[in-house]
Amino acid sequence: MIESVLIFARATPHHHTGGMETLAWSLAAEWAKVVSDVQIVTTAVPGARESFSADGVTVVPLSNARPGVYSSAWWDESLAYWRSRKTAPSVVLSVSAGAYSVVRERSRHPQTPFVMQAHGTSAMEIASKLRAHDLRSVATAPKNVIGLVRDLARYRDFDRIVAVGENVVQSLVAKPQSWSVPPDKVRLIPNGVRAEDHGFDARARAEVRSALGIDDGTTVVGCIGRMHVQKRLDRALRGAAMLRDRGCADQFRFVLVGDGPDEGRLRGLVRELHLEDMVVFVGRVEPDSVRKYYAAADVSLLTTARLEGLPMAVLEALACGLPCVVPTGAVGSQALRGVLHEVDAGDPGLLADALKDVAPARGARASLLPSEFLLEQCAKDYLTLFGELGSLRRG
Repeated sequence: MIESVLIFARATPHHHTGGMETLAWSLAAEWAKVVSDVQIVTTAVPGARESFSADGVTVVPLSNARPGVYSSAWWDESLAYWRSRKTAPSVVLSVSAGAYSVVRERSRHPQTPFVMQAHGTSAMEIASKLRAHDLRSVATAPKNVIGLVRDLARYRDFDRIVAVGENVVQSLVAKPQSWSVPPDKVRLIPNGVRAEDHGFDARARAEVRSALGIDDGTTVVGCIGRMHVQKRLDRALRGAAMLRDRGCADQFRFVLVGDGPDEGRLRGLVRELHLEDMVVFVGRVEPDSVRKYYAAADVSLLTTARLEGLPMAVLEALACGLPCVVPTGAVGSQALRGVLHEVDAGDPGLLADALKDVAPARGARASLLPSEFLLEQCAKDYLTLFGELGSLRRG
């Protein structure tokens, strides 16, 4: 029986919003419904010097570790916290590399299984940076080579590595990762979302479109997520320019929700391509408000050049009943292939064709998300794995 779950994560939604942070928190809150003690040890949380509770989860911020990033202080303080813990947790979950320093001293509580949640691999990150065709990204690739060496040294210390998507499984079982990870150590548990948190909201749709000055007959293409060069939102803008050149400017609006380091370049590209009447920058919105923008959209568009694990934005859009246009192979899920519209996102003409061909989701709509991607199933699969590993360790 799982009585306690101890999670090491460098960031949570209290730091910033991202797919990895959202999933870890959502799972922790779901586990807290049936597990008496769920804790997340994390970096310093702005405005919170002491431990606090939210959604049934206890958050333990390590105040000397810089918020949201790996640092020498994080490795030292997370290890010190582990050493100070007198009672053994039922399981330790490392969100990405979060527990790398702790797992090296797992002998302190030898019956506790250690599980790593992998959202990607360093090899995938290196490939993503090369695919982005951006000198700034390529210049940071050597850092990921160092990360790859570190990963190969640490993977072997975990009882299981949970891949959040099929692309991650393929990377983990390929060389050089396979030198450190036997195939039987890898378990696929796809990301999951809580359907009711992302269901269609007709009132929100009307409110958002009214605020943006968009009538109900216009097809809204929603691009929701962080503005980073590897996300290649410039592809979306070039697709918009192609639609305009084909005489469809009045039929489409591209709504970009989020912020990030690439925002300035994207705004400049909008001016360069004369797309001011077709593109709306909404900026960063609170996680609870993202649902409104999915409701306001008619099509969800992902143009990333990254080798993704399993993008939460795609699952959230499908839960809202939105048709999703994605780059070919970006999602890498056989179960989702039937509900996604794949396209060569690097070709503006093909992207424009796809957006014109996809029937816009207007009126009341039901979820398109297969049941295996629901948060409840995801949380249950983890708990089953934790129980299996606990029995093996005790045996």
